[in-house]
Amino acid sequence: MDADEKRSFPPQPPAVVAHEVREVLAKSPRLAGLQRSRWWLEGLRQTVASLSNYTLAGIWKLLRRWRVRYKRGRAYLHSPDLDYNTKLAYIAAARQQAHQRPDQVKVLYLDEFTYYRRPSLARAYAECRSHLPLVRQGCTSNRQRRVVGTLDSQTGQVLVWQRRHLPVRVLLAFLRAVEASYPDAERIFIVMDNWPPHFHPTLLLALQNSKLVLLRLPTYAPWTNPIEKLWLRLNQELLHHHSFEDDWAALQQAVQHWFDQWSRPSDDLLHYVGLSPY
Repeated sequence: MDADEKRSFPPQPPAVVAHEVREVLAKSPRLAGLQRSRWWLEGLRQTVASLSNYTLAGIWKLLRRWRVRYKRGRAYLHSPDLDYNTKLAYIAAARQQAHQRPDQVKVLYLDEFTYYRRPSLARAYAECRSHLPLVRQGCTSNRQRRVVGTLDSQTGQVLVWQRRHLPVRVLLAFLRAVEASYPDAERIFIVMDNWPPHFHPTLLLALQNSKLVLLRLPTYAPWTNPIEKLWLRLNQELLHHHSFEDDWAALQQAVQHWFDQWSRPSDDLLHYVGLSPY
């Protein structure tokens, strides 16, 4: 067996290499500077440093081992963000500034969330072969409440508003309140998704002389916004199977009380959402 053949049958690479390959395959080759619309073996070898010494046959065998196949595509309406890496780089640079000057620079993640009077369904412990758990839905029509909030990437502190709707004027008032809550800061980066009201011309014009700097997250990438995990925790701890099915006012108070626990700095929340360095 010659050297080239031996290189085609390498020892099993670390799991991190398989994970890296899968992440690369989930993005457009153009994000890696390659002028192709689909991935091919040579493109993977050029992009993934851990594969640079493998033959094409060796890479093919690794993909088979990792259950990655050359499959026919399926029609899907989606707009890939070719600025994915650039947007994340801007956010990383902002966080680096905040790390170096924590009193003068802040980085906040912003998002919106909707909850309903009727409790959501989830798993719960119950005796086998019983009709439990029952999640009562109440007798009145369903209602919804909108929440807008920010998560401080340095402290874990949360600021939220609850409103019936969140038009541009309410978002602007909320951003003004966020700015006022950091009187000593020189610059406040607000990181948020691409929902049109976030970058509405009226809002941008009103904020052009403020301390706020709005940064866009990549499109269709909710995993890049840590505050999404705050909504997940709210669902897990309160909204799934809640018992306020016919008491809308009490449910809103319970939600507000739940958020109040995060109105102060929290290392626990930073760890939960993945922002803690430890």
